[in-house]
Amino acid sequence: MDEYREESGRKSQDGPEKIDITGLLQDLYHGIRKFWWLVIILTVFFAVKNYFSVTTSYVSQYVASATVSVNSATGSSAQDMAQVFPYIMTSGVLAEVVSEDLGVESLPGTISAEADEGTNLLTISVSAEDPQVAYNTLMSVLKKYPEVAEFVVGETRLTILDETGIPSDTRREEVFRGSYKRGALKGAMIGMMIIMLYVLTRGTVKSKKKLKKHLNLNECGTIPYIRKKKRKKETFNDSLSLLNDRISQGYLEALRKIRIKVMNEMAENEYKTLMVTSSVPGEGKTTLAANLAISIAKQGKRVILLDCDLRNPSIAGVMNEKGKYPGIGAVLGKKVMLKDAIVDIPLPSGSLKILYGGEDDEKNTKLLGTRTMEELIHALNVQFDFVILDTAPSGILADAPVLARYVDAALYVIRYDYVKMRHILDGVQSLAMSGTHILGYVFNGDNAKSGSYGYGYGRYGSYGKYGRYGSYSHYGSYGNNLQKGSTDKDGRVIRE
Repeated sequence: MDEYREESGRKSQDGPEKIDITGLLQDLYHGIRKFWWLVIILTVFFAVKNYFSVTTSYVSQYVASATVSVNSATGSSAQDMAQVFPYIMTSGVLAEVVSEDLGVESLPGTISAEADEGTNLLTISVSAEDPQVAYNTLMSVLKKYPEVAEFVVGETRLTILDETGIPSDTRREEVFRGSYKRGALKGAMIGMMIIMLYVLTRGTVKSKKKLKKHLNLNECGTIPYIRKKKRKKETFNDSLSLLNDRISQGYLEALRKIRIKVMNEMAENEYKTLMVTSSVPGEGKTTLAANLAISIAKQGKRVILLDCDLRNPSIAGVMNEKGKYPGIGAVLGKKVMLKDAIVDIPLPSGSLKILYGGEDDEKNTKLLGTRTMEELIHALNVQFDFVILDTAPSGILADAPVLARYVDAALYVIRYDYVKMRHILDGVQSLAMSGTHILGYVFNGDNAKSGSYGYGYGRYGSYGKYGRYGSYSHYGSYGNNLQKGSTDKDGRVIRE
């Protein structure tokens, strides 16, 4: 444990990590692959929302315009007239004269003028909510404008060259079409911002390189991502178990390498008991424990697999077992004999027995730290070549560190893109404090090369059935016993 602390401390002092642009782009790519549906939903939602918002509040604006030639007794050009026009309008004189001509109290529209550069042409436009009002106002402006302009630029004559007549709303279709386009763009941008925020804040481990940099553990193997095909009717064993003949060759080869590495190190150190754990639920520790037990048993070994994750017993699910069996809690509580609780799994060669977890019961977890549990593991150690324990996650509960006192070694499962490094460090540290030997880690569901995303295991939500339990919830005394100066199961001194 001292070596682990020293190495982790040294690596943490290397300074802040450099930003990996390539990795960031890959994460963004995977984020888009995972949440593309969110972008589509937001795009459609905002497109529809913006469209209905605009169509329900849109007020048609009709623009009547006329192009006129300007002739002034003083020689003023159209440009001069266009510059003078705003002054005439703001003075209120023209508006008052036009309103009086139309027989209304105030000007029923907006008037503007624009000169064609280098010519004596002036375009006068009137916009209003009613097409007839817009046209009538334009005609009144053309009639009354020379009278008003006379006091400013002298005698002026306007000759109509072209006029629109009673206008139609030509902007309506353009505005409506642009409304859903703008809404769609807004939705897509929000979706991409959410994905980018997800990528930047997720911070999960996606490479063995990062594990090597921060974690002083050996790599025991990598399990590739396995995508489970969805079928309407699953009338056959479709679990990710070696007893399922539909398991891919890639998975079988990966597990074979892990089994060889584990068996060699166990034999070299004369170990017989091995626990499998992880940082948080959902990393695939149960599936690995079950398949490792099957693989070792097929080598002609006598193996027993214990489901010690009593809050969420899952070995039966991996083994596709639908029956009811007394669990390890019933054995520890002396409600049933050990021989009656052990289930035999038929194999072509070797022997595999399983002690299922039974029904989840929080009270049974207290029995894991008792003398009875230690005696049970010792008895099984005599009868079998390998005793494999599937335990609760080490990063959130004390079950695994407590059981680690009774076993020879531990195997740590880390799932690709699922857990943050600090959670891994916390889980490994709590396990290391027990004094057990950690063989190394298995990188589970690695899809860095395959380009896939996600993993074929079931979902736990936040922490599933573990969510309401804090670390070391039932083993406060054990946590206190692992302080500086105390000893582990082999009599080694624990130092900080």
